[in-house]
Amino acid sequence: MPRQLQIQPHLSIEELEQRYRASSDGVERSHYQIIWLLAQGKRSSEVAQITGYSRSWIYELVWGYNRLGTDARL
Repeated sequence: MPRQLQIQPHLSIEELEQRYRASSDGVERSHYQIIWLLAQGKRSSEVAQITGYSRSWIYELVWGYNRLGTDARL
């Protein structure tokens, strides 16, 4: 079973949801959705199924977000 990824609290769950819903760029929107879903405690396999992104890409996205916060290329 895939492990649960830890998300650094650069933004609250509410702030992540707001950015996800407000984004007009499709890729940025998907990336915020991924971080938001993981921050809620969903597993990477669930998030991959919901979003259509591979688990390896999700891990890469989380790696950048955890280190750089919102400065990461979301």
